[in-house]
Amino acid sequence: MKWIFSPLESEKIKEIQDNLDLPTQLINILLQRKINKPRLIKDFLSLDLSMLHDPFLMKGMDIAVERIIKNIKNETPIFILGDYDVDGTSATSLLYLGIKELGGIAIPYIPNRGIDGHGISKRAIKKATGVGADLFITCDCGINESTIIEEGRNYGIDFIITDHHIPGENLPEAFTILNPKQEECKYPFKELSGSGVAFKLVSALDLKLKKSSSLLEKTIEIAALGTASDLVPLTGENRLIVHHGFKKMKSNSCVGIKTLIKATNIKNIAEINVSNFNFKIAPLINAAGRVNDANIIVDLLTTEDDIQASEIGNRLIRENKKRQFLQGIALKEALSRASLMNRETKLILLENDGWHPGVIGIIAAKIKNKFKRPAIIITFDQDGNGNGSARSLEGFNIYEILSHLKGYFDSFGGHPFAAGFTIQKNNLELFKKDLLDHVNKTKFKITEKNLILDGKLNLNDINHQFITTLNYLAPYGPGNLQPRFSLEKLSIIGNPKIIGSGSHLRFQVKQNQKVIDVVGFGLAESYKYLIAGKLIDIAGFPEVNIWKGKKRFQFNAKAIRLSI
Repeated sequence: MKWIFSPLESEKIKEIQDNLDLPTQLINILLQRKINKPRLIKDFLSLDLSMLHDPFLMKGMDIAVERIIKNIKNETPIFILGDYDVDGTSATSLLYLGIKELGGIAIPYIPNRGIDGHGISKRAIKKATGVGADLFITCDCGINESTIIEEGRNYGIDFIITDHHIPGENLPEAFTILNPKQEECKYPFKELSGSGVAFKLVSALDLKLKKSSSLLEKTIEIAALGTASDLVPLTGENRLIVHHGFKKMKSNSCVGIKTLIKATNIKNIAEINVSNFNFKIAPLINAAGRVNDANIIVDLLTTEDDIQASEIGNRLIRENKKRQFLQGIALKEALSRASLMNRETKLILLENDGWHPGVIGIIAAKIKNKFKRPAIIITFDQDGNGNGSARSLEGFNIYEILSHLKGYFDSFGGHPFAAGFTIQKNNLELFKKDLLDHVNKTKFKITEKNLILDGKLNLNDINHQFITTLNYLAPYGPGNLQPRFSLEKLSIIGNPKIIGSGSHLRFQVKQNQKVIDVVGFGLAESYKYLIAGKLIDIAGFPEVNIWKGKKRFQFNAKAIRLSI
């Protein structure tokens, strides 16, 4: 792995400093991210909600709003169906709260993974008609479900699709569609999550009806849950939503989110960020949909009852433990089988009878990360019904590859880095053959990625002022990665330790007279470099670690090497 340092653009930095009083390093980081004009920098750093785009710029929004208002005024139920992951349950919850706050009757529903499968099912349509709903709104799904929507229309149901996944060639004949990625949609920001699209719909309803003064405040933290978890670029509106949503979480969060934070043992709410949210809170939410019924997440995010929230929180802890057990069994077998495959194989595909469908996405991600190649995991039930989950890497568009093969699938959806599908076992062998043909035609080559660094630091550079400056760039995530730096020619002091079941490192380094703690998650293999008397270089980022109420600087290492 090569360490590549971003160039220092001195002339451009000086030009910007003539207009803005900002530190050199901060400006240089912004320049590397193509935020290269004073106005763009001001907007990026201000994170003002006034920069949210007019929701009515989205194609179909005016039609959707008028149709929903019709049901609100007529007191006719609106059926809301969302996907069973964090984004889908968050989108469903905030849309339910929004419609309810505006005087409407909303019936939220999250499909059961094992019974309904993904997206709209006949069972869901039956439930909608059973409660007297003539309007069916999807959240985070529906954009590629033409057949079932056509069937639902025969029951006199109007469909409004809210989704952010890539549309197929033929759009469903819905009443209207809200998806910034659809053709002829002039909405300026294309990378909203499913929760983000639902949030824009609630915003539009709020603007039209002018009934609530606090609706956006009530829903933005739920929109932040879905946005932070869905690996959408944390730029533009996504960054605004996550910043303000997390800010509310830390100050005056709803009962459900307070319960989630408590259940994950996050001691200091002020330290919640995208990273620890996705590591601790998101898996707890997803556990419900993976092993049981994700409708309890909607109950949790929309309740005002502390006792009900606490009961759901305890249930989620139990279900997450079950998920971890099922995942552990499947992962062990999957890793063993993958390790025996030809190293020249461009894509890893594993199928099994009996792996729990709720964990195959996690398995695919772990296989991808370990073997540095795209992975597809398929599990079949006793009737030959298969669920598939795919995860991919930069330069290999798994959605595009699988799109060529969608004739084999009962259902299919996704984006360049992740996709899901259902397939019958009797189609498996032909699918695998065609898949191999398409993969072999790609130019994708497994290469070791370079480590891009924003600069070099000395230990003395790591202080409160520097970390405060870096925090202006947060929240971090895809498209806005946390700045990374190198520390060079460091001495090891004390005894480095392998921690976390043999996966992680913790040790101390010294430069001149300054000492700092270092943590290296997933870097246990680099223990060999931590030799007394040898100097090392570390790449990563500085942070403040809070332990038992005490704050200490530490460096979060992403790579370690011997000094040259």
